[in-house]
Amino acid sequence: TRAMIYAIERTQAKAALHKAEEKYRGIFENAVEGIFQSTPDGHYLSVNPALTRIYGYSSPAELIDSMTDIGKSLYVDPNRRAEFIRLMQKDGVITDFESQIYRKDRSVIWISENARAVRDVQGKLLYYEGLVEDITKRKVTEEILRFSEMRFRSVWENASDGMRLTDPNGTILAVNPAFCRIVGMEEKEIEGKPFTITYSEEEDLAEMMEKFK
Repeated sequence: TRAMIYAIERTQAKAALHKAEEKYRGIFENAVEGIFQSTPDGHYLSVNPALTRIYGYSSPAELIDSMTDIGKSLYVDPNRRAEFIRLMQKDGVITDFESQIYRKDRSVIWISENARAVRDVQGKLLYYEGLVEDITKRKVTEEILRFSEMRFRSVWENASDGMRLTDPNGTILAVNPAFCRIVGMEEKEIEGKPFTITYSEEEDLAEMMEKFK
């Protein structure tokens, strides 16, 4: 009877393990993010289809066979692999590790990696495993916004006309140097104050507002 119970429990454990493996395999194969396992010396042990697509290869096998040295073959800056390993040795995990990498056709994209070091029960490092996301669109958008902000800042600082930003209640949020010169006041005297602070009591507010439109 005890042997029968043991056999049933063993069968159930095997079934549960098989089910868990199938679930993991489904996640691995169908994930949107790239998933990898790599050795400390720079070889991929396994990659999923998503990572294959991100890196521009036709199959996981092709990527694994072609990428014999991750540091030299993948990263635009080879020092990124050394930094990856340094952080792994220090913390055992990395998050939002952004780098430029080469795809198979040598085009360059941006990726973000989240990874951890996997060790055995004795603490020996076995491999690294992690997720990869293509963040190229986000980085391009950030660069466009940065360029736009630089252009706006240049116009704001160098304009000969007075410029101001106010909230819906008429409180001054920011003024440019030309505005300060026109009203004869310093920036710190103006910002955070009502718009009317820039006019003397003798001046007609409506007329002055027309002047600054």
